[in-house]
Formats: sequence, structure tokens, C-alpha cells
Amino acid sequence: QAPLSATERIEIRRVLDVGCGGGQDMIPFASTGATCVGIDVAHGSGIFGMGLFARHSPDLPVRFITANAETLPFAPGVFDVVLCRVVIPYTDNRAALAEMARVLRPGGILLLKTHNLPYYTRKFLDGIKRRSPLFAIHVARVLLSGTIFLLTGRQPSGGLLLRESFLTDGLLRRMLGRAGLAVEAEMPDSNPLTRSIAS
Repeated sequence: QAPLSATERIEIRRVLDVGCGGGQDMIPFASTGATCVGIDVAHGSGIFGMGLFARHSPDLPVRFITANAETLPFAPGVFDVVLCRVVIPYTDNRAALAEMARVLRPGGILLLKTHNLPYYTRKFLDGIKRRSPLFAIHVARVLLSGTIFLLTGRQPSGGLLLRESFLTDGLLRRMLGRAGLAVEAEMPDSNPLTRSIAS
């Protein structure tokens, strides 16, 4: 219900969930009659989501599309709300945020949840404790990529460095600003290792 309460000030007719997985985050919106569209790069997510909705909520106005966050297949300004839950770290951040801003109508709301730095430092320490060197090395590469992104403003995209990276509060706010968005509120989050914002 938290995402729904963050959008009470606007009329919601169309909702986009970027990186929707099975689509469960669309249920509160679809239950109020909003038309919901979920996109995910994994085709199987849409198949799973369609099956889930067909079994439990066949009358809800929900559909699934295989697409990526950096090139959303929608006209500008068609959604009242865009949801993006823990997907940004795995995308070209600037392109994905610009696309989400593009498809939002004026006055629309982006609900964004992302991993913060403590999420990755905890994962790194977990890898060390579990004696899982490959996992720890992967997370170390993410931490290095995120640090370079923070210092240079350029997101790494290959080689030793990974596209996946953490976002500090300042860097996220700057990127949102470049996309024409601003943080309107930070919402309570049950997980101290993630941040939830309304923009």
C-alpha cells in the first residue's frame, strides 16, 4: 500500500512498472481500476505475471511487454505513475531515468527504489564470511564501478568494470535533475539497505 499512498494527490489512470518481474507491485493500482503495463527484459517474467494475474485477478487491467528501461516503447507523457523497484543499478542509469521521465505525464510521479552503498558493502562482507571468493569479487567490481561513477559522473559499461553500480543520494538527485525530475519525498522502507523515493 505504500506506493499507492505516495500517489494520493493525483488521479491515476495509467501505470508503468519498469522491471516488473511478476507484476505484484501493480496490483494495488490495478485494483483501483488503473490500466497497468509491466515491462521486463526477461520474457519469462511476463509469462509468469500473466499466469499469476489470470489465476488470481483475471479482471484486473494489466498487460506485460518484453522491453528494456533504456528504450521504453511508449509515446511521451502517457503514464501517471512509473514504478521502478531495484532495477536502476542494472541499467544505463541516465538513459533509463530519461526514458521514465519522458513517458511520465506532466505532474506524474516516479516511484523509485534502489540499492544504496550499505547494500553492496554488506554483500561484500557476506561473500567474505561465506568464503565465496567469486561472489566477493563480483561485489568488489560493483563497488569499484560505483566509486568511479561517483567520482567521474560516467557510468562504466564493460571490461573489468561493471555497469551495475550503487547510487549515492547526491548522484541520484543530480541524475534525476538532468532528467527533469526532483525528489519529492523519501518514503519509509522496510529494508535499511535500500532507498525508496517519490519523484
